[in-house]
This record gives sequence, C-alpha cells and structure tokens, in this order.
Amino acid sequence: MKTYISYDSTNKNSQAGDVELVEYGKSKVDIGFPVFNSAMGYDVNNREPLFCEKYPGSIVDISQLKLMLNKAQGYGYKKVGFILDRGYFSKQNIEHMDKCGYSFIIMVKGMADLVSELILSNKGSFENKRNCDMDGFGVYGKTVKGRLYEAD
Repeated sequence: MKTYISYDSTNKNSQAGDVELVEYGKSKVDIGFPVFNSAMGYDVNNREPLFCEKYPGSIVDISQLKLMLNKAQGYGYKKVGFILDRGYFSKQNIEHMDKCGYSFIIMVKGMADLVSELILSNKGSFENKRNCDMDGFGVYGKTVKGRLYEAD
C-alpha cells in the first residue's frame, strides 16, 4: 500500500533577537519582525507525523520542496505520494518529483493558463453526473490526464 504524506509549512514571527534561524522573509502575517519556518510531513493513512523540520524565514516554500524530497529519499521513503498546497507548485518541483518517482497531488496557483484550459475544455462533462460524484465531499470531479508543460 502506498503511503501518502501531507507536507506543509508555516512561518512564525519572532522577537527572540539574535537567533540564527530567524530571518526577515515573506511572512503570512507581516508585523515587521523576522520569521522562521516550520514544516511537517504527516502520514495521512496512519495519522502519524513522519518528519518535522525548521528552516530560516527567508526561504520560501517553493524552494524548500526539493530539499524535503531529497530528505524523504534519504529516510528511505519509496512507495509514497505527496499532498501539497499551492506554495510548492512550480515546473521544477514537478519535474523533481517525477525524477524521484513520487506521485503527488498538488494545488495550482490561481487560475494558471495550463489549468484553466483543461478546466474549460472539460466543462459540462462531469458536473452533476453520478459517476463523477466524489461521495462524501459534496463535489463532482474527474481525472484529466494531459501535459502540463511542453517538455512533459
């Protein structure tokens, strides 16, 4: 059975003073203080944390993912998939996950053209259709396979 790891991070403002980990960066709530980031990989099947990490506040999610994936490989995680929010969405991150052999579910930033085109081309083909009902979630959907980027 495949293990799915939900991975996410957050940042916290700090008034701690001279702490190496605390740096000025892009905080979710900017009150003028430096921040640090904290992230967790959580096994959604067994409901157990698998790893936790902290990193400087100047590092953004999109650039942290490759380091985390390499760390997951080092821990020996092989038959895993990742569930990620839109902060990790980039062509380079998708290519790296493919290279590592990891499956993934990732939210897309905004209405990127590549996603908008897929949605509009499938509009009307799944809404309110019984076989597309995602039981228990109150929504309808379908899997669409296609190229995200020309190089795929």
